[in-house]
Amino acid sequence: MYFVCVRVENSEFYLGIETSGHSGSVAVYRPGQKITQVELSQQGRKHAQTLVAEVKNILERLEMTARQITAVGVSRGPGSFTGLRIGITFAKTFGYVTGCTVVGIDTFEAIALKSPPQIKETWVISNAQRGDLFVGKYLKTAERHWQQVTDIGLRSIEEFSDSLQPGDTVSGPGITLLPENLQSDPCLLQPEFHIPQAAEIAEITARIMQENQPPRNEVWDLTPFYLRKSAAEEKWDAQQ
Repeated sequence: MYFVCVRVENSEFYLGIETSGHSGSVAVYRPGQKITQVELSQQGRKHAQTLVAEVKNILERLEMTARQITAVGVSRGPGSFTGLRIGITFAKTFGYVTGCTVVGIDTFEAIALKSPPQIKETWVISNAQRGDLFVGKYLKTAERHWQQVTDIGLRSIEEFSDSLQPGDTVSGPGITLLPENLQSDPCLLQPEFHIPQAAEIAEITARIMQENQPPRNEVWDLTPFYLRKSAAEEKWDAQQ
């Protein structure tokens, strides 16, 4: 889906990259204007060459050059091992080549930012595999501003489900793993609020850049937030 973005000379533009899940997207954001976002195909999420082409296409659509980007924000996880590596490698390469700032963005914060306006606090969960969930809690502290209030951690699906209280709100792609008819009857947000997108990544990037002067550039040291090793890595460790 494309949104119209008005191009203004000598303005700050922010590129968002989201490749943490089964779908992916790229977006360009100028504060005060609508966000231009393009959804990536499954192939685009898995192959860096296609991601490069999609970013090139969106810049051409906006009649921009890569060097007009002030900062590139990229979803850092938790999420897909392969997807996160591709997105972060692209962002760091883009930042190195163009000289723009690179910012790693909490994937769960981007999900929380998608919440309906009336939601003030939410759990965000995603699939950590092997019967576990990645779990974090977020609080809305201002309009379009969410803050992490608990560290993101690993919890079993059963334990997290049993811990939910009446009135709790839950979002994120991990909702599909929860059992039906939860006893506490929490508020489970609808599927359109579950998936992080590049639009939110770009918006958060702009806010971070504006709040932090000078902003920290992660072009050299940004790494994915995995929280746990992949099954292949754990199997390798066990063999050593």
